[in-house]
Amino acid sequence: MIRSALIILAKDLRLRSRDRSVLLFAFVIPLALTGVFTLILPSDDDFLLTVAIVDEDGGAIAEAFTNGVVPALVNEGFVDASYVDSADTARRMLDDDEVSAAWIVPEGFSHAVMAATPTKFIVLHNPDRVLSTEVARGVAEDFVAEVRRVGVAVATTAAASGGTLDQRQLDAVTARAANTAGLLMVGAVDTEVRQLDATSYLGAGMAVFFLFFTVTFGITGLLEERDQRTLPRLLAAPIGISAVHLGKAIGAFVIGMASMTVLAVGNRVLLGVDWGPPLGVAVLITAGVLCALGVMALVGSYAKTAEQANNLQSIVALVFGLSGGVFFPVGATGWMASLSLFSPHGWFLRGLGDQVGSGSWTGVLPATGALLAGALVAGLLGALRLRKAAA
Repeated sequence: MIRSALIILAKDLRLRSRDRSVLLFAFVIPLALTGVFTLILPSDDDFLLTVAIVDEDGGAIAEAFTNGVVPALVNEGFVDASYVDSADTARRMLDDDEVSAAWIVPEGFSHAVMAATPTKFIVLHNPDRVLSTEVARGVAEDFVAEVRRVGVAVATTAAASGGTLDQRQLDAVTARAANTAGLLMVGAVDTEVRQLDATSYLGAGMAVFFLFFTVTFGITGLLEERDQRTLPRLLAAPIGISAVHLGKAIGAFVIGMASMTVLAVGNRVLLGVDWGPPLGVAVLITAGVLCALGVMALVGSYAKTAEQANNLQSIVALVFGLSGGVFFPVGATGWMASLSLFSPHGWFLRGLGDQVGSGSWTGVLPATGALLAGALVAGLLGALRLRKAAA
């Protein structure tokens, strides 16, 4: 059986090497997309928030923001601030694309905080600047959260004083509000946990995403043999169906390993990505290819023709890619994080992140175990279904 399987393998690899679609999906498109997205997406080091500042209040807490928080961010090179005299001017600057956001401290803001009454901090933004919008909101939300704590302190102090504050207490609370200048700090922090940088994450995501398309070329080979009526000729020779299945499976595995290896090396050499220790990368790639092989074999077993199999496998690969965070990072919590636990793509990316975080190749072992478990379950079910269909 092994000899027959190897003959089928050699024949399939010879045919696939001449198939341009295999070369495109396995090597060219993933690497090209990673390079293009890397050029389009701004790096963290290049980010600069251009913002207009409007102080309509002039109180102590407003000054804590405009003369404390904002200058600190400017000094860090994180913000380019323009102080303007009115909200209308800020809106005009937004419309003219001179700034990407505006912070407006409305009149009565400081008094409302000191009186522990509801107030608001206005953030204007350009809807086309998504990253700048989120950053501007985040800075404002951090400041407002600290202001609310000041308000609680005011209310508590007033209640303890019978509802009124003397000048000394007011001065003390005002001083505390002014100290909120240090509530935001921007800089490099050394931590015990590291994650993939944007380019490395994107390269890994594109590689594992297209891996599931690549292995389908080997899996659908059996259906193509059936559609072209060459399968009965193979079975008429002294070749069993098990040898055919094995040859096709080995072919898909070889194509998948070749694709991932070339992409790993290409990403490293051409784009400077860092997936961590090579041993861990090799272990995770092997598990990922086996999982892709098992999943696509199971999906293909439900198809009657090669075309139908390609459609089903494409849908599954896309769903797994989206739920696994191939195109955008999935947070550590929330429903998307839970959904990613069912995606081989999510486990592959998590394994690389754990390896980089731990600094050791053993960091990939939990994700490797999950991928191998998926490969075993899906592969056995797929093999049983394909064998039953051929019987």
